[in-house]
Amino acid sequence: MGVFFYNSAFINEEDLIINGSNRAFNYGDGFFETIKIVNKKPFNLSTHYARYSFACLVLKIENSETEKSLLSIISELIKQNKIVNGSVKVQVFRKEGGKYSPNHSSSEILIIANKGLGFEINKPISLCIFSDEVKTKGKISNIKSLNSLVSVLGSIYAKEFDFGGAILMNTAGNYIETTNSNIFIVKKGVIYSPPLSDGCVDGTMRNWVFSQENIIEKSLIQVDIEKADEVFTTNAITGITSVNIVEEIGFSNFDCVTKLQKKLISLSSDL
Repeated sequence: MGVFFYNSAFINEEDLIINGSNRAFNYGDGFFETIKIVNKKPFNLSTHYARYSFACLVLKIENSETEKSLLSIISELIKQNKIVNGSVKVQVFRKEGGKYSPNHSSSEILIIANKGLGFEINKPISLCIFSDEVKTKGKISNIKSLNSLVSVLGSIYAKEFDFGGAILMNTAGNYIETTNSNIFIVKKGVIYSPPLSDGCVDGTMRNWVFSQENIIEKSLIQVDIEKADEVFTTNAITGITSVNIVEEIGFSNFDCVTKLQKKLISLSSDL
């Protein structure tokens, strides 16, 4: 059993009580952040907090934490749960009351810490295309909202057909991200990734790659994948992962991904 942070207190996991009127449970009225812990420190916290603050604005929920106060809570959770490498999941939701029209803008917060691994050289994954459901273009698609049904259904679809994940589409038919990651392609040494306006998550690892390389934002369609030299994904917890198959298209060039993976591992090991 671990130690959680719930609203203003550190509590034992078995003491957590969620009311039936909780708005996260009833309406998905909130958002989350999953933050990598490396060498007992949160990685890329400022980028996570920027998205945290943006999510509060989008969902019209009061932001009760500063970056400094959030760091203090996370640091104490890391200490109490004896975590060296792993992650924390920060869930923020509107205070209970009301139905579709809420009674409050104030927030509640639940933070859970889990042990795990540091960044590693990941094995390549396979991806399929999921088109049964699509994501909308808009700010809600850019945050990590508590409604992740398109990703859930896409993951189920990928598993049914023995793929490691699925590429998701928006209402215009563009390829925007995968079920749990942002997506990049490389063509003739140039790296491309969908713009936020297409409806992809404003990923923190996506932002890290943008800070390291000259990335061109471009709406992606099927032919872009077919003609790519490399395809890779980024995720806050797993880091950077090469793609070796998209449907029936194979990829064997992982030069760009390997360079980025090594840079990420080297940087995080110095924390």
